[in-house]
Amino acid sequence: MTDLRPRYAERAAPERARPRGRDRGPGSTVPGMSSPSRRRVPLDTPERLAEVLTAALDVVAEVGYERFNMDLVAQRAHVSKGSLYQRWPSKAHLIVAAVDANRVEVQAPDTGSYLGDVRELAKQWLRTEAPGDRRGLLLALLEGSRRDPELARLMGEQLGQGGISPMSVVLDAAKARDELPPGVDLELLGELPMSLAITTLLFRDQPLNDALVDRIVDGLLAPLLGQRDHNR
Repeated sequence: MTDLRPRYAERAAPERARPRGRDRGPGSTVPGMSSPSRRRVPLDTPERLAEVLTAALDVVAEVGYERFNMDLVAQRAHVSKGSLYQRWPSKAHLIVAAVDANRVEVQAPDTGSYLGDVRELAKQWLRTEAPGDRRGLLLALLEGSRRDPELARLMGEQLGQGGISPMSVVLDAAKARDELPPGVDLELLGELPMSLAITTLLFRDQPLNDALVDRIVDGLLAPLLGQRDHNR
């Protein structure tokens, strides 16, 4: 192996002899400062902003809310921590912004029946949901909302800004068609499919797929409501 120590010593000697304050050259950095590549990356372009927010989601899904910090996102997205704090004052603000930016809106279907609408809505959500570690992200959000009042407040505000949910539209249509039995709690009925999906994901660690949707619709909702999906 070639010994590089003599050449390094020859190059290092003039460096020690430089006067203080002399220009270090365009490729050098001052101790304690970020490298130029991280310091000069703009966040004002949609593409770059999307990269940072996606990186934030990936990080929080991997490490959880407690271990999540701006340093990890800065390393993953190749941006300075100062740039992150200029836009988001806390990790809670960054995470909520990332969740909102990566949320895909779905439209309420109109198949002509409640069971058909629920089936199509759930499968539409599965097809359009952003890829990633759903289980890790959900666990991180639940953990963080329990421990950090700021995250809980911001998540609540975000949910409140969603307007009328597609499931509410489906339930209103089913009620107008007289498909639902008298006295049924529409709020609980609307939350049931998603609650079962979350339980399957968190506690059974099983994938969310079309087969699970069919089980919920055909094996639970249809018998409970005394209906069957005529579109099947």
